[in-house]
This record gives sequence, structure tokens and C-alpha cells, in this order.
Amino acid sequence: MDTRPDVSALIQQFLSGYDAKAKDAVWRELSERFKTFWRERVLSDDPSPISDDDCDEVIRILDRNGKGNTRDSEAVARAMIAQGAYRRMFNEFHVTNRPLGALLDSVLTESDPTRKAALIDALYEKNAGQRNHLTGQSGNAVCDFLAAYDPANNLSIISLKDRRAAIEFLKLSVPFSWDTASIGTRIVVTNQLIIDGVRALGLTGSARTISRFFYSPPVTALWKGKETVKRLDKNVSVDVPVTVPTVSDEEEAASEADGTVRESMQIQGLLAKIGTVMGFTIWLPKADRGRVLRAWRAQPGELLDELPLGYDPSTTKTIEQIDVLWLRKRFIVRAFEVEHTTSVYSGLLRMADLLALQPNINIKLHIVAPAEKREKVLQEIQRPVFSLLEGRPLSEICTYLSYDSIKEISELKHLARMSDDLIEDYGDTADEL
Repeated sequence: MDTRPDVSALIQQFLSGYDAKAKDAVWRELSERFKTFWRERVLSDDPSPISDDDCDEVIRILDRNGKGNTRDSEAVARAMIAQGAYRRMFNEFHVTNRPLGALLDSVLTESDPTRKAALIDALYEKNAGQRNHLTGQSGNAVCDFLAAYDPANNLSIISLKDRRAAIEFLKLSVPFSWDTASIGTRIVVTNQLIIDGVRALGLTGSARTISRFFYSPPVTALWKGKETVKRLDKNVSVDVPVTVPTVSDEEEAASEADGTVRESMQIQGLLAKIGTVMGFTIWLPKADRGRVLRAWRAQPGELLDELPLGYDPSTTKTIEQIDVLWLRKRFIVRAFEVEHTTSVYSGLLRMADLLALQPNINIKLHIVAPAEKREKVLQEIQRPVFSLLEGRPLSEICTYLSYDSIKEISELKHLARMSDDLIEDYGDTADEL
């Protein structure tokens, strides 16, 4: 019995608004541009570095967040890779690590699935321990390059997490174990499995067309799982964005070059340390842990692997992305957002999301930023969008703490005997602006 969902109507709805022929023509041209750049710049014998401008032309194809892209730009996906990281990868392949570039070229040009999977495994092995964003467990970078090189046959569903969700949605049988299969097997086999599965349901298009079908709003809601929030009048769909750490290319490059931990991560580490000295357990976002744990060495039992909360999925997803949480047993006592961006919006928006989802939540909130951003933070806290929340204005329950104050607190004697209320002595409120 075929237990796959009936998506024929969704396919027809998608095709009625998607000009597959025209889009495929666009992607043939973009693919040729990528291949030309790859052959003539990355693999060339010319020893001179590839300029940022030349790299950026191709990054716009690889990443929807690429510098210069607009809402209507055609790009493989939102790859979650910094502009500077792409630039450094291209020059690593071209100048400093040509064997790695040659191995990636073999991955891109190999047509036999078994050999391609083995080459991807070899790429991961050769790149082990490097911090160049090429070989993460999500497969984003490798799948991104594959889709740009051959968008007709490689999905621009570049995340293995998304591929697994799509496969489960289609109720396809996976011919390997997710837990034990190599990364190469997972990338190669899931690519063909999804393509074949969708074509069997009637969408006989290119891999690019199939990918766009999955990311069309009616279909995305079915397999990716939008959350709903109950209002008094109706239920509404919400989407909790996954936060990717934002840092300037220059700061990221400097940090990677000298092995240091950037200041915002050091502050997260200090907040974690202060919390544990005071007897709290700590939550850090999983995307930040590797870097923060270079600044703070957690002892057994101090850092939580899972949040012991009973909130709805939307609230939990929002809370999980807050930079530092102090918990006592099952209860969050304080939440800290460490701001290092110019706009200082990201932390404030996350705090506002939390209050919108849980107007009566009783957590003390703090924005931590350099002293020169104090006025900016306190001004933004008073924006109308933050002042008209259902419960209380953000300005009444969220304070500003400077980096210097966190450093000072961390050096206090007898910190273990102090109450966390001392945080209030260091915080500034919007009415103090």
C-alpha cells in the first residue's frame, strides 16, 4: 500500500506559478558562470590571490545572503556561511591548499554515486580539524557547491537536516542508517532518493525545480513544520528564525588566524562562569557552544544538554537561542543576550519574541553590550514595537549591562555567597537614559 502523501494537487499548484523552463535556463547560465570561475580562477596556475570582487560574483550564486543579492536574486540557498569564509575558502583552494581544491573538484566532477560518496568522505577526512566551513555535519557547503556546479542533478536542499525531514514527509524508505552511514553516503543517497521520490509523484523536473517545490510556502509548511500560536480569536502560524552568529569578516578572520575567542564569546563565557559560581546551571545555544567553551570550561553538570521546560515548541525554540540562561532546577531565573552587532536588534527582537509568546513569563532579561552602545540599546528598548507588547513593555523588564560590568562582577570576591540580585546593581534601565 502506498502511504506517501497525496501531493499531486500541490504539484499542479506549484507548476502553475513556476516557469520551470525559464528557471532552468537561468540556472544553466549561472552554473556555467560558476564552472568558469572554478576552472579559470580557483584551479588556475596563476599564483595571485582571487580578489574579493571576483569571489563575490560567485558567492551571489552560492548564497542568498551573498553581498549584493536582492529579494529576487537567484541563488542556490541560504547557506549560513559568511562572505569572508567563502572568500577564504576559494583562496585556500587556489593558493594555500591546492590538494584540497583538487579533491573538491573531483567531488564536483564525479558522476558515479559510489565514487562520489567515497570522495566526499575523503574530503571530510582531509579537511578534519580545519575551521574553513567546508565540511560541517549539515553538509551545507559541499551540497551548496554541488548544486551550483550541476543544478539539474543536485538538489539545492543543501541541509541534511532538511533532506531528512523531506524524506520523512514523503515516507520514503532510506537504504542506510542515519546514525552509522558516512557523510558522503548521506549526501549522495538522499539527493537521488528525494529526486526519485518526487518524480514518482508526478513532478518530472530538474533538481532545482524539485527543490523550489519543497520550499514553496504550501509545501514547506507540511514538511518543515511551522508552529502555531493560539490567540483569542484564532490560531496563527509563526516561524522562529534560527540565529546564525553574526560577526564581521575582519573579526572572524582575525579570530581564526590567531586562535583567539572574540570578545562577545568571552562575555558569554564569563556570564556562564558567574552563573555557575552562584549555583545556577547554564544553557548556551548549541550553535555557540564550541566557541564559548574555548573561553569557559564547563564542569560536569553545569551545562545543560536539553532545556527542562514545558513550553510550547515556538517558545522553546525562541528560548533555546538566547545567548546565556541561568536556571535553578527547571526554572529560568535570568536570560542574557550579548550584542556585538552595530544594530543591536537581534537580542532585543528575541526578547520581544519571548514576551509576545509568553506575556506573563517571569524571567529577568538583560542586554549585554559594550559601553559605547549603552545609549543605543536603551533607546531601542523604548521603540513602540517593544513598548506595546501584550504583557508589559520590554523597557520595564529588560536592563542594559556593559561588558565592563560583567568583567567586574566576575572578579568579585565571595561571589559564591552572593545573590544574583547583585546584577540589578550593575544594570541600567531605559528611564536612566
